[in-house]
Amino acid sequence: MSGFGKIALSIGFCLSAGAALAQSASPYDMTYALREGKPTPLYADMSEKAAKKSTIPGDAKGIVLRWCRDEIPFGSWQFGSRKAQLALLDARWCEISYNGAVGNVPGKVLTPQ
Repeated sequence: MSGFGKIALSIGFCLSAGAALAQSASPYDMTYALREGKPTPLYADMSEKAAKKSTIPGDAKGIVLRWCRDEIPFGSWQFGSRKAQLALLDARWCEISYNGAVGNVPGKVLTPQ
């Protein structure tokens, strides 16, 4: 390989690594905390009119996002700013798992850890 070819290849690897670093994890491959640090009801369905199953303590960490309605678009999440990610959560209801309990919360109460 010529010297020019090696330089071009090196630049390509650097650009690829930079693009990879610009991505965040999928919204389903990370854990969450409660955004305002206040206890939050865990609902049986995706509505505040649904039965309350339990309460998540305000200091909860390690909340697992199982899925949201509507699904979160991966590209918008992965390449979006923190503000954009919070806006995506704000517009959804999500099923979560915390300490063995599974239920639903409005996405607006969650923040990525």
